[in-house]
Formats: sequence, C-alpha cells, structure tokens
Amino acid sequence: MRRWAAGLAAAALALLPAGCADLPEGVDGDLTDAWPAVPAAQQFRPTAACHPDVVAEGTIDNWSPVACTGPHLTETAVIADVTDGGVSADRGRAFRECSKRVNAFLGGDWRTGWLVLQPVLPGQAAWRGGARWFRCDLMETSPVNGELVRRSGSLKGALAGAGKLRMTCANPEVVDERVTAMHPVACSTGHTSEFAGLFVSKRATVSGLTPGELEKGCDTTIAEFAGIPDDGTVRNRVGWLGFPPDAASWKLGDRAVRCFLWLNGERMTGSYRNAGTRKLKIHYIYR
Repeated sequence: MRRWAAGLAAAALALLPAGCADLPEGVDGDLTDAWPAVPAAQQFRPTAACHPDVVAEGTIDNWSPVACTGPHLTETAVIADVTDGGVSADRGRAFRECSKRVNAFLGGDWRTGWLVLQPVLPGQAAWRGGARWFRCDLMETSPVNGELVRRSGSLKGALAGAGKLRMTCANPEVVDERVTAMHPVACSTGHTSEFAGLFVSKRATVSGLTPGELEKGCDTTIAEFAGIPDDGTVRNRVGWLGFPPDAASWKLGDRAVRCFLWLNGERMTGSYRNAGTRKLKIHYIYR
C-alpha cells in the first residue's frame, strides 16, 4: 500500500511543472471552449398521425405511427396543451376538451357518428418530467357488433355533408326489446329507424339513468326532429330507440344518449325530419 501511495504522489508532482510549460502556437489551454454546447433535452410530443393499436398513455416507446392511407385502428385528430398548470393528469378534463376540439376535424359532432373518442395523456414519468399535452384519438366503431373497425383512410371530414359515418337511417335487429345490431342504410331506401339527435343527461352515472328519463329525453329529441308537439301524444305517434354511452365513456364525460325515431318495426322511406303530425298521426294506444 505504501509503495502505491508513493507512486501516486510522484505522478502528481511530475504533472505540476507541465502546467507551467509554454503552449504550442494556436493552443490556448482551454479544453472546452471550442466544443458545441450540449442541446437541451427535448420532451416527446406526438403529432397528428394514425396508429395500429389503441393506447391509453402516449409514450415514445409506444409511438409507432403508420400511414393513414393504410390499415389502422386509431387516428390522432388533435394535440393540445394543458394550460391550467394542473399537477396531475385528468382524463375527464382531457375528454371534455377533446369532445369540443375534434368536431372541426370531423366536420360534425363526433357523437352523431359511428365513432369512439379517447383522450391519450403522457405517461406518468413524462408528466412528472413536465410533459403537458394531450392527444385526441378517434376510432370507427361498427354499428353491427360494436367492435372497433380497422380502417384505411383519414377520418378528416368524415361527418361533413353526406359522410358515410354519420348516423342517419338504419334497420335495427331487435330481440326481446333489445337492439342487438344496427344496419345503416340510405334514407331513400326502406328502413325502420332514423337518427333524430342527442339527449344529454345530467346523471352522474349511466346506472342512474331511469327508463322513464330515457323515454322522456328521446321523446323530446324526436319531437323536435320530426316537428311534432312535445306533449303527452309523442308516444302515441312514434316509438324510439335510445343508446346511452357505456359506463367508461359516461364516467369520462360523454352523457349523450343517441336517440332514433322508430315506428315499431314499420318500414318507412325517406327522412322523417319535419314530418309533422300529418305523417306521424296518433295510432298507438297505451292503457
């Protein structure tokens, strides 16, 4: 041990005179002044893109965008900043903000289409590191079985004009007073139901929505759509089908029931918008 210590001391002493020696021409002795500055660390921030899978948290590890022209499951329509300085990620708040922002991208209210909206937040580590963004992802859903559709092509403008994903007319399959599937068709062809609009509930949970409230909400929506009085005779003129969001979407903030005008299985042709009382006469009697 003593010999090693002596050797180190000698090496240190040998270096001292070297610091006083003259430097070659063009050398200033500063080892760092010509090195480029190390760039500041950049937070990962997503961009508008399509994706092969659904994710709840957006991280650089699961960021694998694909061309929207090819098969994909989700599309990021909007990326926005959290500006209120919140200390924790709030999916409900992000959902409500996304619900407003994606409509311009789609060309219509996303709730009136065969679509699912999902907010995606940074991972916990990224949030702790200062990431303050959220992205708004959209997915097409099948009205036949409710499953997500692996589609090709962007959803941009999908609800504008006569967009194919707009809820309009359909032929429902009804088993034991439950709708098991919806088959969208052109309103110019024979059909048994037509989308009338949205009834937005104030209930905190979907389980708190009573059958009576559901009926009243859709009756009012259908009356406005069809141009008939919103009174006690609505149920004598027309039936309804109501589709509340699932519990997870309801918890996030989607409280809009999708209401369809339904003539209890009778076939109709053309739209019943502003049909009025001449077309929708009283012909159902409830005792």
